[in-house]
Amino acid sequence: MKKILLIPALALCAISILFFSACYKTDINAGSTSADPNHIPPDQTVIASLRGRVIDENGVPMEGASVVSGGITTTSDVNGLFSFSNISMSSRWGYVKVSKTGYYTGSRSVITNGAASNYVNIQMIPRAETGSFAAGAGGVIVVQPGDSAAFGANMVVTASTNAAYTGTVHVFTKYLDPTDANLYKYMPGDLRGIGTDGKETALQSFGMLLVELQGDAGEKLQIMNGQSATLTWAIPSGLQSVAPATIPLWYFNDSTGRWIQQGTAVRQGNSYVGKVSHFSFWNCDAPVGTVNFKVRFKDQHGNPLPYTFFSFQSQTLGTRGGYTDSSGYAQGLILKGQTLVLSVSTECGTILGGANVGPALTDQDLGTIVVTITNNDLTLTGKVVNCAGNPVDSGYINAAIDGLTYRAEVRAGAFTLPVLRCYSTTVPATLTAYDLVAMQRSGSSSVSVTSGNVDAGTLSACQVAYNQYLNFSYPNISSSYTVPPDSVTWWMDPYSDVNLISANYANGIKQTSTSITVTSFVGVGSYVIEDFLYQNFVTGQTFTGVGAYLSVTRYDPVGGYIVGSFSGNLVSADSIGQLGHPLSGSFQVLRTK
Repeated sequence: MKKILLIPALALCAISILFFSACYKTDINAGSTSADPNHIPPDQTVIASLRGRVIDENGVPMEGASVVSGGITTTSDVNGLFSFSNISMSSRWGYVKVSKTGYYTGSRSVITNGAASNYVNIQMIPRAETGSFAAGAGGVIVVQPGDSAAFGANMVVTASTNAAYTGTVHVFTKYLDPTDANLYKYMPGDLRGIGTDGKETALQSFGMLLVELQGDAGEKLQIMNGQSATLTWAIPSGLQSVAPATIPLWYFNDSTGRWIQQGTAVRQGNSYVGKVSHFSFWNCDAPVGTVNFKVRFKDQHGNPLPYTFFSFQSQTLGTRGGYTDSSGYAQGLILKGQTLVLSVSTECGTILGGANVGPALTDQDLGTIVVTITNNDLTLTGKVVNCAGNPVDSGYINAAIDGLTYRAEVRAGAFTLPVLRCYSTTVPATLTAYDLVAMQRSGSSSVSVTSGNVDAGTLSACQVAYNQYLNFSYPNISSSYTVPPDSVTWWMDPYSDVNLISANYANGIKQTSTSITVTSFVGVGSYVIEDFLYQNFVTGQTFTGVGAYLSVTRYDPVGGYIVGSFSGNLVSADSIGQLGHPLSGSFQVLRTK
């Protein structure tokens, strides 16, 4: 367990937020994207869940926003919340996009954890016309002092037809300051991009400009092929001493959620000037290298800390961060060779604690960090009993509040769950209790919560038996485990990516035991069985080996089931002394984390 350092509010400088990741500077030098020091894991398609909240410019939850991810569309509710379950996502570039009349499109890119419900928070930016010019004459639009967009004459076309546009060009712009501590809330995607070499890289921003062109009838306009507009970015005072003479330009692809390198800006005094051939967000960024990290946060009661903002601060390169998933887990990129301060804070901005990290020269497994929560908005307490009315000593409760699911461990028949809501509305908390010894759970019960201490009463984890099983056949051997009375469990170590499905006969006599080990278990799909172990404690027969595959056909959220089958020719030296025995089987196990 890591030593915890309680830290005061951070004095932030040169701040740029990269969701679930951060970056470091070895040498900020334009065009330094050919090297690949980051050891980025390969991108793959995973089945994952995603939840989040949409807020307006004042931090108020936004209802009725259209939210798209994985080809699925939903709408934010009265609390600004949305959710997607078991959708197809990129492991490196999970992407969600939000639209609402009167606002620019909001978005976020995430490094996806397929083993849990990922979380994002997106603040929308009001859309307003900055200025206009006659298409036949061109003009200069001042976004704010020092930041501008200049257009030549007769260079604008209607985007849908590519026909020359001759009316008034209405220009909508927004400048994003990379030193703003709240940049992570409203910037598009995250601060990762694809360089001209085709490789993923982390970025340090020196300024972003959004430009949208609209015709008199509201039609979308673009720059004519072969033409370019000139953008000017004022370099923030805190970055002027480290700003290079030239810097790569990156545009945001709002279909993939990635910044794409295209062109170069040149420093003129304390500004960057560059030409662009089309419009979306444009960003002046220096590519930087990184190492991977992973970490899990828990509170003082042993409960995971879900949907919680964390950040890494470098004295020279500022602060970047993201959110934990539903299991309190986070992964991504951090600054290489830098001494960092890791901080954890509430949605309301209150810092809870943190730790010292680095200097990080290689990938960092930060283990489990315990944060003491004292000034939380809501504390749920209660008791859990089993079918005999006795206290449950090994279990947990799930509590759904504001559309998000929290978890608390049950020990000696009791649980305590601190919740950081940051809202004053009264809402129902739906609770389900689980007994991991008797393999029983309660039905769902509800209690109204606002803030303060709320006693949820006593929950009986006795209404529903887990329907879990593991069956398999092997030459001269067949085994069938069913819960109850047998034991069938699934266990995951998020730090080593090891997943274990194990089964034992009941009645207090461990006659046989079977286990299946796989790695990188992230949802529906096919996986190589790393190890298969069968032991008969009566006959002494044992066999182990690899050479089979596990197929997952169902992967529910926590509290649901993982269902699948396995087959192949098990390459094993067993008591028979032969190789290549055919193996087949099926399973259904409860997903507990």
